[in-house]
Amino acid sequence: MNVRITAIVAVCVFCSSGFSEDDSVDVQVTRRQTAVALNYCRAALHRIRRNPNKSVFFEEQQRILNNLNLSKIADSEVISLYRAVLDEISQIEVSKRDRQIIAEQFRQNTQRQLGASFVVIGAQLATGQVGNVIQTGANSWWDYRNQEVRRDADMWNVNRMKLNSVMTHSSTFLDSFWKLRRRNNIPDSWLVSDQDLDQLAMVLREADRERRLRMLQRLERFMTCYPPYWYYVARTQQSMGQLPEAMHTYRRLTEIGSGHFRQDDMLAGSLANMALIQEVRNDPEAPQLALAVSDYSIRNWEANLVSAWVLGRHDQHRAAENLILCNLDDQLETSQSTIALVSLYYHSGDRIRLAKLLRDQRVVSALPIPGLLLCARLLGSDDLPDPASNRLVSSLKAEYRSGIRGAAVVLRAAADWKLQDSHPRIALAGTEYSGTEFRQAAGDVIAEFQLDASDGRRTDYQVDLTLQYPGIPPVRMTLSPAAGVSDGRTSLLSGIGSGSRLRIALEVDVIEVDGVRLSLNDRKQHHGAVKGAAVETPEPVKL
Repeated sequence: MNVRITAIVAVCVFCSSGFSEDDSVDVQVTRRQTAVALNYCRAALHRIRRNPNKSVFFEEQQRILNNLNLSKIADSEVISLYRAVLDEISQIEVSKRDRQIIAEQFRQNTQRQLGASFVVIGAQLATGQVGNVIQTGANSWWDYRNQEVRRDADMWNVNRMKLNSVMTHSSTFLDSFWKLRRRNNIPDSWLVSDQDLDQLAMVLREADRERRLRMLQRLERFMTCYPPYWYYVARTQQSMGQLPEAMHTYRRLTEIGSGHFRQDDMLAGSLANMALIQEVRNDPEAPQLALAVSDYSIRNWEANLVSAWVLGRHDQHRAAENLILCNLDDQLETSQSTIALVSLYYHSGDRIRLAKLLRDQRVVSALPIPGLLLCARLLGSDDLPDPASNRLVSSLKAEYRSGIRGAAVVLRAAADWKLQDSHPRIALAGTEYSGTEFRQAAGDVIAEFQLDASDGRRTDYQVDLTLQYPGIPPVRMTLSPAAGVSDGRTSLLSGIGSGSRLRIALEVDVIEVDGVRLSLNDRKQHHGAVKGAAVETPEPVKL
């Protein structure tokens, strides 16, 4: 792949640079690489100058300046000055506590960008649908880098004298780098200026994606050798659903930007997005691209999860597991990474590893309930660990009530049941009810089913509940009066009804998923001491 990229880069350079035919391919490639390295340095120092605070210093030092591959810089004088700049920046005092806060701030911001839809692709358990995740894709540090983040000036302020010293060394370094440009006959159009970078930052703040793309395209002639520009163009195209155009731009980015960093989060994210686009287009090269992500970086947790999802769909389970474990070992977004690992073991039919995971209460608590139901279906009653079965029982309750306003069944579920996505319906004595409205209460989701007037005089309070999630088999449950509340005086759903004369609390007895019946009644009464009847365990549902 690297040989092919080098050849394409050489062709691009020759066609666009205006150099003579006497210039060798190696010389042209060296010029292009020098221009890219200079642009990265200028952009990093430009951001430091515009945002003189510790977190920006630390980010640019770790992600850009101290991460550059020095073999791309051929001039010894430039390297000496480059090291002098790094030495100055390293003297900016960033305590261990500061570093922890910076890392946590970064994690929170990148997680906020991600959105709930990515949980679906990470787990493929909640609904089994990719949905609009293809347009969201995998973010990287470069998406976060251009956000306006409010920082406490007193906490992050850099000493003015130290800042001036850094800027002085930086200016000398850039001047020397500019001399290198002239010696190597690098065209001005390949180099970004401070004005170009300011313009790019302004364009990236444009919320309208179509307008942003038009404005980005107008900047192209100033950004030829600045890889992040191509990244932002591709991300905008992807968000607009222009997938062929995004693939073309990602390829151009890879051709121009490869080899400049020891850990290249941007290219890792780009390859993950390319693999995602190819996967939904049934391109057989998708798993090869997903495997290549770790060649660029293993610290981009979103890229790791997207690539693991692609690899899992092609039965490359161990490679997918390694990418997910990279996140978990380094504590990178452990919640969604845990969900992805559960998803991988479910889809690969690895019952031993899956059961081991579900013995951990933290794992069970992080898992969306629809996913937990599929895991329960795979493992069966005998092998379903107690934390999993206890959560299924305790996280969904119901109540039958009758009063002046008529009879109703009120369903209360933890948010992780994703009740709004399920199209719930209930049945009492063969009569079905649906079309409920949802409301929130103390973090739970409540659905209320109004019954016929005759239902207010019933004596049988067993309720059959069906939840139909997109992409997975119907989930059917039987809810019966809770032990000790048959007299109707006690409710498990206190506070959700008023004016009721009769209130009967209901609990889950049986869950059935795709023909597999899980009896939870014994576990409910004996806290897991008694196992339900053994069932024949089928293969995982193909979503």
